[in-house]
Amino acid sequence: MKPDTHICGNKRTQDSVSRVPQGSQFLLLILIFPLLLCACSGGPSRNSAAQNVPDPVADARWQNARKAWLLDDVAVAQSAFSLFAEKYPTDQRSGEALLSAGICAQRRGRLEEAEGLFREAQTRGGAIAARALIQRGSISLDLQPSRAATCFKEAARMATNTETQSEALYKRGIALQRIGQFDSATAAFEECIAVNGSRGHSAQAQLRLQYDPWFSVQVGAFLQRSHAMKQLRRLQDGGFPAELRMPGRKGSPLHRVLSGRFTDRKKAQQHSTRIQSALGIDE
Repeated sequence: MKPDTHICGNKRTQDSVSRVPQGSQFLLLILIFPLLLCACSGGPSRNSAAQNVPDPVADARWQNARKAWLLDDVAVAQSAFSLFAEKYPTDQRSGEALLSAGICAQRRGRLEEAEGLFREAQTRGGAIAARALIQRGSISLDLQPSRAATCFKEAARMATNTETQSEALYKRGIALQRIGQFDSATAAFEECIAVNGSRGHSAQAQLRLQYDPWFSVQVGAFLQRSHAMKQLRRLQDGGFPAELRMPGRKGSPLHRVLSGRFTDRKKAQQHSTRIQSALGIDE
């Protein structure tokens, strides 16, 4: 008999629930649902508030680093920014700290240190990454212009504002000119002008578009045309090609004496060495 009683007891309970009016069940669900929402939303809000709590020690370290930067004490500033980035990697200022430390190292001539700091800053993405790529490109521009061009291209792609994009495009054009890719350089300068994020870089790009699509050796620049002609004849007498550029080109008031036209920068450098050796003329 106990099994029957147990079954009957469950059945009576189920029947009693089934007899609850449907409107009451709906009201019960409405009351429970907001409670669930409150329970789910309460945790993350508390966590966010905890993450946004100011850290006086971090703020003090940041201000000390900034002070050294403003005082142009690059050694102290580099150390302070590096320490800040190391101790507070999740702080939103850590990317800027890495970038600033890299610039300090670059100014001190410690290019390997600067490269490492810029690479780490680059991992932060966004505006910090774009600026880090521009700095890396600037380090490589003289000795590795091809690598610099790649850095500037990526910086232009990642830039979050037109000013940074303009700078990256302009510097990419310079790097491409140095490796003899004159058509690509022209395209970069034209894009810089079209973006128009920086008047200074746009104006410089306009001037760069007036450059010859080849390499020449400049062997003199003179205010007086008579002096330029004298240099020109000296080159010709020595068996070297020579040409005179009149004032006004690229906004210059000078008469420029040039020799040779080369598609390869190294060949132009070799030509310059021959001129110096034969005539004792500085480039």
